[in-house]
Amino acid sequence: MATSYVEAVAARATALCQAFLPEFSIQFRFSQGWERGTDYQALLATNFERDQQMGYTVSGPHKADLRIKVAGTPVDDVLSRGQLKLMVCALRLAQGQLYSEEQGIACIYLIDDFASELDSRRRALLASELTRIGAQVFVSAISADQVAEICDENSKMFHVEHGKINAG
Repeated sequence: MATSYVEAVAARATALCQAFLPEFSIQFRFSQGWERGTDYQALLATNFERDQQMGYTVSGPHKADLRIKVAGTPVDDVLSRGQLKLMVCALRLAQGQLYSEEQGIACIYLIDDFASELDSRRRALLASELTRIGAQVFVSAISADQVAEICDENSKMFHVEHGKINAG
């Protein structure tokens, strides 16, 4: 179940990463926490005594991991902070797309500090994708000009000052 979910998200995220970060070939690989093809119940039975002596289960879903690489190198060693932010946004958008497809309802996205780490071209790419999917998006920013790419005639702006919300 987890493997098929991650593969479905990874396929969508790969396509989004190609649009957001075309200069990189980003690969997503899921490790389920034990060797593929091995029956988990049998593995637990085989390792029961060792696990009991160690006080924890060595293999299992708690060891699952999503490994993300560029040309065999972990992404955090290759991508800048802004590029990492876009890659994470691609993952979140991919999850939202899958959710919307499976549930038949739109996903709501919350983006804190929209402009942080992103140049205007990258902000425009992200804003364009969010607009294209027609999702409801809540965005925080330091100033209104930082979210200009994502605002349209249907957008609502609120200003928060000293804990008070004012319609903008």
